[in-house]
Amino acid sequence: MAGAAAEDSEPLFVLEPLPELSDVISSVSGANPLILLFSAGAILYCLVKFSDPMVKISTSSILNLGVNFYVTESLFYSMIFTSIYILGFFLVMAAMNWGEIQAAIGMDKARILSIGSFILSTWILVVLGKAIGMPTGSGIVVCVSTTAFLWWTYYSLEPATS
Repeated sequence: MAGAAAEDSEPLFVLEPLPELSDVISSVSGANPLILLFSAGAILYCLVKFSDPMVKISTSSILNLGVNFYVTESLFYSMIFTSIYILGFFLVMAAMNWGEIQAAIGMDKARILSIGSFILSTWILVVLGKAIGMPTGSGIVVCVSTTAFLWWTYYSLEPATS
């Protein structure tokens, strides 16, 4: 019994039924402005009314998801837009409570410099690896691992003093 050719098999995940992003953006601009205005007001009301941040994000995210699904008619893109909304919400909350976050995780100028140098070193290694022909995906993994090893070795040998 011979197997079928690879071209004859069906792919595991097919993106063809999903609309193009430009069609989704035009569906947002073509939506009823009153519905968009009412939904924005309802989301702002949820953000202002509730004091608990988790209640704020859950209620406003559900409203945002419903409006996005109504406008785009695609659950895939409505989840993407809602995820972007949630990311923005947490970035704003982190900016508003930056002092508490710094105290909770022990963030000081030396740690910010250390994290920045880790990111910069990894990026430089990825660029150099790409220049010598290293594949991008596995190159990023190798470069992050190498930089993490060097970072860990430095902090093991040179403990931070207060």
